[in-house]
Amino acid sequence: MAYRFGGAGRPAARRYLVVHGWGSSAAYISALPAGLAETGAEVVVLDFPGHGLSDGRSLNMRQAVDAIVEAERRFGRFDAAIGHSFGGAALMLAAGGVMKEAGSISPEKLAVIGSPSHIHWLFEEFSQMVGLPPRVKALLVSHAEQVAGTSLDDFDTVASARKLAKPLLVVHAEEDKEVAADHARRFEGVATARLHWANGLGHRRIVSDPAVIETIKSFLAEDHRPAQASSGKDAAA
Repeated sequence: MAYRFGGAGRPAARRYLVVHGWGSSAAYISALPAGLAETGAEVVVLDFPGHGLSDGRSLNMRQAVDAIVEAERRFGRFDAAIGHSFGGAALMLAAGGVMKEAGSISPEKLAVIGSPSHIHWLFEEFSQMVGLPPRVKALLVSHAEQVAGTSLDDFDTVASARKLAKPLLVVHAEEDKEVAADHARRFEGVATARLHWANGLGHRRIVSDPAVIETIKSFLAEDHRPAQASSGKDAAA
């Protein structure tokens, strides 16, 4: 299921893609696309498989990337893509073309909110929580890699950011209990990434906070094109 906010019938309108996190839906994060649509942009919001009003009973990262790539095929190229939590990671992997068989998307800008920047931590915590022995954990990782069509080492959104070299806004709360702030700190040193700390908003309220939405709107409105060098004639003048 996909929803469209604003911009319909305006050929020159900018087009943004917004995706939600694990266990969430487009309805839950509706304040974000509604706010972005106030700029006159066309905003497309997805319900991932098995979430919201979409069909299915399962979701994994490959399914999320497939849905994102299909959204670009269906609606056209997006000027920017914005994702919360799991959705932000999926956007970064889709833009980076990490899953070769799934294809990729090509937004000019990206913004991630409370998003993980690698996936090994999830397998570590899950294995510890349910007491998986090392052999079973290795089988679980192997199965995940077969489904994704790539190594878990490639699920690194910082590497994708460096490869893409496109403007990236990373929004996170330092007290986030679901996705640790260290995931955001890994982007420090990435030349095209900007960190914005939205402390006090945790993992879920952050995606609908008016101040965060305004920060994202301002970031998307900025001209990030590199300044062109002056010609000799201009310099002489």
